This record gives sequence, C-alpha cells and structure tokens, in this order.
Amino acid sequence: MKAGSYNLSLFVAARSASQLGDMMLPVGLAAGVLAAGYGATGVGLVLAAALLPFVALMLIGGVLADHLRPKPVLVVADVTRVLSMGLLVAEFAGDHPSLWRIVALQAVTGTAGALFEPGSKSVVPEIARGRVREAYALLRISESLVTMAGPALAGGLLAFTTPAVVIAIDATSYLASAVLILLTRLPLRPPHRERLSLRSDLTEGWREFRARPWLVSVVAVFCTVGIVVSGPHLVLGTTVLIEEHGATTFGLLQAVFGVGAVLGGIAGLRTAPRRPLFVGALASAAFMPQLVLIALGMPVAVLGLGMLVAGAGRAYWGVMWSHAIQVNVPAAVLSRVSAYEIMGTMLMVPAGRAAAGPVGAAFGETHVLVAAGVLGTACMAALLLIPSVRNLPGSAPEPDSDPPPVPLRKAEDAK
Repeated sequence: MKAGSYNLSLFVAARSASQLGDMMLPVGLAAGVLAAGYGATGVGLVLAAALLPFVALMLIGGVLADHLRPKPVLVVADVTRVLSMGLLVAEFAGDHPSLWRIVALQAVTGTAGALFEPGSKSVVPEIARGRVREAYALLRISESLVTMAGPALAGGLLAFTTPAVVIAIDATSYLASAVLILLTRLPLRPPHRERLSLRSDLTEGWREFRARPWLVSVVAVFCTVGIVVSGPHLVLGTTVLIEEHGATTFGLLQAVFGVGAVLGGIAGLRTAPRRPLFVGALASAAFMPQLVLIALGMPVAVLGLGMLVAGAGRAYWGVMWSHAIQVNVPAAVLSRVSAYEIMGTMLMVPAGRAAAGPVGAAFGETHVLVAAGVLGTACMAALLLIPSVRNLPGSAPEPDSDPPPVPLRKAEDAK
C-alpha cells in the first residue's frame, strides 16, 4: 500500500472512531437527561452546551491549525475529550446527575472540538494529494456508516444498560482516535510565519472568506437553518421519537438515516456534476420532509423512509460542499477560512437547541417541527436563487495537484 493511501486509511479510521462515539452520545445524553427528569428543555441545554464554546473558539482553532503542526493539536483535543467524557460517565453513574455539571463538561468537550475541527479539515488535502474529492467522499461514506451504526448501537445498549455505558464508549472512541492520529505520518507543513499574530491572521482569514460570494451566501443561509431547523430537529425530533417509540426504535431510525447517508456518500464519490452546489442544494432539501413526518406521528416504516432520503440528501450535499471549499480556497489559509465557515454555519445552532424546548412547550412540539420543515425547504430554495452558488463550477483545479510531493515527517517529528 502506498504511503499516501496508508495515511489516509489511518486518518479515516481515526475520524470514524471518534464519530462513532459522537453519534452514540446524543442518544445516551438525551435518554439520561430525560430519565433524570429534566425534560426537553434540559436536553436542549445539554446539547447546546458543547456548541457554544465550539462556535466561539473556532476562529482561534483555525489560526492555530494554520500556524502549528496539526498532529499535536489534534491529539491534545482528543485527549481532552477523553477526560471530559470520563467525568461525564461518573456523573451519570451517580444517583442523580447534576444538569449544570453535565452542561459544564459538555462545554469542555466543545472547546476541544473547536481546536480539533479546523485542523482535521486542513490536513485532508495534504494526506490525499490530487484526490481531494475522492478523499472527502470516502470520509463522508465512513461518517455515514458510523451514523448508521452509532445510534443503533446506543439504542440497543440502552435496552439493557445505562446511559453511562454509552458515554463510556464515546470516551473510548476519542482515545482510539488519538492513537490512530499519532500513527498517521502527516506531510511536513512549512511554518506560516515566524511569529503568530492573532489579529492579523484573523483579518487575513476574514478577507479570504469575504472575497468569495458563494461561500458567504451558503454560510448565511445555513446560519438561518441552524436556528430554524437544527434545534427543533435534534431536540424536539429526538424527544418526540424517544417518548413515542422508545430509545431503541429511535436508534434504529437513526441507523436507517445512516444507510441513506452511505448511499448519498457513494453518489458523491461516483458523480462530478458541472454545478456541484446547485445539485447539492437540491439534494439537501430532501432533509426537511422527515421533520413533518415526525410531527404527524407517522408509522415507523414511513419515518424510516423519510430518514433514508434525508440521510442521502445531507451526505451528498456534504461531499459537494467540502470539495467546493477545498478546490477554491488556497491551502495557506484553508484552516482559517474553514473556521469562519464552520463558525458561521453553526453560529445559531446553540441558540436553536436551547430555544427548541421552551418554544415547543409554548407552541406545541409538532407545530414547531412542521414549521421547521417548511422554513428549511424555503432556505434551500433561497440558496438556489443565488447566482454565485448555483453557477459555481466543479472543475476548479485542486490546490494540491501541481506542486511536487512534500517529504513525510521523520519519525522524530511524529513524536
């Protein structure tokens, strides 16, 4: 096996390990918080707690990722999450878990995620030189597989064990990720500057981000989606499904969503549309009908079909979007531009999650879910009306296709 393929395999395995735990965690947290009597409002607060520092510190994570070698940053972030998840296990193993201690530990997890995410995106072109779209499709397929397996495994475990066990597996997944990243030999990245200047780096990253109207437009639309769709979907959708069908059925439905995501990732790997964001936005609209199906109390078989389609649409959009960023943003500023992109798209998600419970209590959970589906569809339609988005070509040269190969780090560099 070639070194590039071997390193990509290790990196994909690392991401898969941590994402398996990520997909199990919301099921375990939601079940544990509901069992403790905190209701949908408590679920919303806990799920929002990790996102607040994740969004707030994302730009700093992007600057560090562009300045420092990525491996130490990624490993430190994973180890931090191992520790925070371990303390969370102890909390849920007690007689009555404290909502505010759970929130605080989730905030630590979110802080570590803010350090991890920009660097994990920027190293992909360095590992998969000349194969960026294929690499991201592979990552999306891998993510989809764990999206399928994670909730189903969590739901199955909850049928005969406790949320603490599910969260313990999540902690183990971060440990596995840290070990696999340590084993990955990343190409040597030359220093960006002799001295780190946070203000000038953020300014440069903002200038590069703002210079791309298609990027700004997509982020603005998904910022809106974050509050009107993401909060109701994760908080109210999860609460309604668990209360009506049980945690095990909820996990199985999420597994069906994962099957759809696998199919969407494969479609993204095998197709190269002339206008990727146009086709991707059409596919992303398929995510919205599931919200209405949940609200209407449809049978499990119908819900499964809706989630299958939703998973395929979201995964296909993810491949198209990741590839568009990688081939249209210079490698030297990719982490910072990615940080602005992640921060912008997730800016309102914490507010959406925190508000979903109280808004659902005030207006009715089913009414809010229907409204989320309608508003989300309108957002995707708006995206298609933006010329810079729908006309963005998919044939831009990949930024890492022409330069000569970069030497791999020596063994002492990887320590």
